[in-house]
Amino acid sequence: MTLPLSFMQDFKPERRLLSLLLQFVKASGVGDKSEISEATGIPTGDSSGKVEPIIYYAIGMGLITASKEYGVWELKLTLLGNQILNEDPFLSECVSLWILHLMLCRPLSAEDLVSSDSGVVDPWFTLFSLSEIRLGTSFTASDYSIFIEERYGASASRKRMSKVILGSYEEDSCLGLTKAITLNSSMNYFRSKAPQEVEFFPVYAAYMFLLWDEFFAGQKQSSLNEFFSRTRMLTVMHWTDKEMRHWLNWMSDSEMIQLDSQTGESIALRTASTADVINLIYSELI
Repeated sequence: MTLPLSFMQDFKPERRLLSLLLQFVKASGVGDKSEISEATGIPTGDSSGKVEPIIYYAIGMGLITASKEYGVWELKLTLLGNQILNEDPFLSECVSLWILHLMLCRPLSAEDLVSSDSGVVDPWFTLFSLSEIRLGTSFTASDYSIFIEERYGASASRKRMSKVILGSYEEDSCLGLTKAITLNSSMNYFRSKAPQEVEFFPVYAAYMFLLWDEFFAGQKQSSLNEFFSRTRMLTVMHWTDKEMRHWLNWMSDSEMIQLDSQTGESIALRTASTADVINLIYSELI
């Protein structure tokens, strides 16, 4: 499922509000937006407010599953959402924020595919998976706004949407601590590589296994070339093949996968469950 473009309602993914929502989901998870607002303190109104945008962000980040009937939401924690809530309930760790960032950028799986270039949260997917050739690694807000309008059409709401996405990486209260995108004094944005410190390796392993479940469900092994091509994982992380190798070797040493290159093509064989890998997200933190 791809989320509607309008879901943000000009609101950014605030960590504090996401934390409040996750706590509500664990305690109850059922209510209309007014009841959820009352229980969490997340502001809402009759026609707008932050409750439903935060719900949609949490869906896009893979933290919850959700259904809505007659205005009543039924929300449930995913394995990822439960682990993050247990280990980092206030979303203060950079490793938590990086998995949320990556999940926002993931493409649609084959079952949900609208086109070969569609994402679960398509504006995020577009920026981090599709824009490098068009924008390069450095761009201005105007460059990005034009790129967004080329994809979705020109309107005031599209301009605001581009500001919300870029602004989410300018504010530490949102995703700024990831530094996935940084802004310099000349008002140029720069796309950054995913951190290469070992403490982040379990995050990338969890992301890989979650993508594997979506794109290669039921398969124990996969060609790495096909995996990274279909999931665009390395593009989102802004990594080269050489940078990828150190992390893959760590996964192999950690008995999450086995690597086989005897046929000339690198094959990965899963040797751990997704749940086990998600449980290790914080394992390399000192």
